[in-house]
Amino acid sequence: MKLSEIVELFACEVYTKEIYDPHQEINHAFCADLMSDALMILSTVRDTGLLEEAVLVTGLATNQSIRTAEMLDVEVILLVRGKVPASQVIELANESNITLLGTKTTMFNASGQMYAHGVRGITSAQ
Repeated sequence: MKLSEIVELFACEVYTKEIYDPHQEINHAFCADLMSDALMILSTVRDTGLLEEAVLVTGLATNQSIRTAEMLDVEVILLVRGKVPASQVIELANESNITLLGTKTTMFNASGQMYAHGVRGITSAQ
């Protein structure tokens, strides 16, 4: 799925317009509001390269989500439930080359719709 399709599907606000690449491929996704849960991905995934084509779906609109994405080499964060990041969070995302999107869609619905469009969850078998 192209990033532009996600933006259109969820009527996303693109907070990092300077680095937004509408043609970026998104093939995997994972959800976490606790960044410690997100970091568990590193211990369960064999092919960490797939994280570069993944999106972190979260309701945590803080610097912590940006720093976690950096550690995971995830290039896209989708903020759900209408969360709006502070300007400092957007600035850090730009500096970290992480595309930051926001939608009013719930985490559950966003996950289901992405799955229906071919985006798969990350499992330990990958």
